[in-house]
Amino acid sequence: MKKTFVIIITSVLVGGFMLSCSTNRGFVSSLTSADIQRVIQFDPLTFIQSSKGDTLKYNDSLSVIAKSLFETELSRSKTLPIKGNLVIEDSDVNSRIQDETYALMNLVNNVNVKSIPIPPTIDSILEARNERFGLLVYNYGFIRSLGTVYTLPYKDTNSEIIIVDSQNNNLVYVATAKSESSPLKAETYKKQVEDLLKK
Repeated sequence: MKKTFVIIITSVLVGGFMLSCSTNRGFVSSLTSADIQRVIQFDPLTFIQSSKGDTLKYNDSLSVIAKSLFETELSRSKTLPIKGNLVIEDSDVNSRIQDETYALMNLVNNVNVKSIPIPPTIDSILEARNERFGLLVYNYGFIRSLGTVYTLPYKDTNSEIIIVDSQNNNLVYVATAKSESSPLKAETYKKQVEDLLKK
């Protein structure tokens, strides 16, 4: 019997692994890269903020650009065998997947990842499509024009990925990369994708 995954989201996650440089956790189960021959990618979540002063606000157009840049660099990588992107037309299901992904990204930084089951909607989507491995992606960052508080950083980009295993109902791979670089430059994501997928 599968475990029940219940979590209440109290806020949108705009910060994850707080690291000063790129890092990579790697595999968190008994599996290795040789065991993963096919991965289906869920639609990446992207949350980019901008400002002309000291107050940051979500920017939809910049988020779209950042998402496209990351996906382009990810598609060029030969390390991960991504065989396609999941297209889900049901807005309610998409909303639940987003909520579960945000919550999961936050959860892996606070508890033992080996004890975390796959969220129910994500798990059911993979099983319904007879797919074992799913890739979850979350990109967030900001661009800030220098305002009155000059000590604040003016650009920051973070990328987090999780590979889930619907057969064993657990997480397989968890990695994050952070850099004080623009979320609107392809070079940023090229380096982060390399760091995220290091063996």
